[in-house]
Amino acid sequence: VLDDILDDINKISIKKEFIFLDAKYDLSIVEKNKINVILNFDDLEKVFVEQINIFGNFITEEKVIRNSLIVDEGDAFNEVLFDKSINKIRSRGIFKSVSSRIKKSENDNMKKIIDIIVEESPTGEIFAGAGTGTAGSTVSVGISENNYLGQGVGVTTNLSISEESVQGVLSIKNPNYKNSDRSLNTRIESQSTDYLSKFGYKTSKTGFSLGTSFEQYEDLYFSPQISTYYEDVETSAKASAAKKKQEGDYFDSEFTYGLTLNRLNQNYQPTSGFKSKFTQTLPMYSEDWTIRNSYEFSKYLSTNNDTVFAFNFFVKAVNALSNDDVRVTKRVFIPGKKLRGFEIGKIGPIDNGDFIGGNYGTSLNFAASMPTIAKD
Repeated sequence: VLDDILDDINKISIKKEFIFLDAKYDLSIVEKNKINVILNFDDLEKVFVEQINIFGNFITEEKVIRNSLIVDEGDAFNEVLFDKSINKIRSRGIFKSVSSRIKKSENDNMKKIIDIIVEESPTGEIFAGAGTGTAGSTVSVGISENNYLGQGVGVTTNLSISEESVQGVLSIKNPNYKNSDRSLNTRIESQSTDYLSKFGYKTSKTGFSLGTSFEQYEDLYFSPQISTYYEDVETSAKASAAKKKQEGDYFDSEFTYGLTLNRLNQNYQPTSGFKSKFTQTLPMYSEDWTIRNSYEFSKYLSTNNDTVFAFNFFVKAVNALSNDDVRVTKRVFIPGKKLRGFEIGKIGPIDNGDFIGGNYGTSLNFAASMPTIAKD
């Protein structure tokens, strides 16, 4: 508890620009069952950053690393902010390892020279696969690159073909668009699912989305997105009465926004803190005027032996403003990563033998990460 208090004090000190203030505490036991806590505030040595050198980035552009730095050349050196900078570089997911060296300047003892050493890891892959099972056969090909042209941009494209569906996706994510500290996310996709022979309906959907994300206030992130899709629903005599009512062409233009409160101690392998995210999708133009709401909460706790416990709660609701049923392609399914051991899309309400999803869904997950046990 006292360590958490010190962390809060350090955060407040940095926010109020008391960069050279260090908080510590002393404990003394009195009357056998009482403890005196004394908080001490000491002035740190006023040290500034003279130079930052980056080594090991043979592919990644240097600006990608420097844009992640909270402490830059000419700034006051603060160990808390510097550690956050290193963790921010690690969270990019494009380096195998990130380390640092801090040394005194030869010209001025009040200045520091920082060396950041990165080891690049393979960030791209070309994949192709084929498989068969109880759900049928699937063939997929694609290209994925998390550091496109060494600029830290993620590009993913894939094509998946099964006995009942065809899906193609192109996704581009720029985490720092034009050095604005705002991400730019683009997604273009087309998919077709044919269940005419089994359940009496076929759907095809094509469109794109464009969004961004940025820190609006301290630890509070705002993520707006606009998406536009065209969809066609076709039915046959085998379809249920509910699906036959949904036959037709649909054009949807939606606005989605997310509010995320991120109080994790670090984004890369967090060990404490929490993350709370609310997302809502509102129709700007639609045939059925559907509203989607979701909320997700994650909490991390660590013990003295470095075991990390993670708790995750997820809930989602989909409702149509009209009296019609929610369209079959907009209904709620529990994500596969939150429901281990089950076939994706095969949990929930069933209509005419088909898993059609529901209006509401929720999941609760617990996980533990234990330290590696060294062998003698």
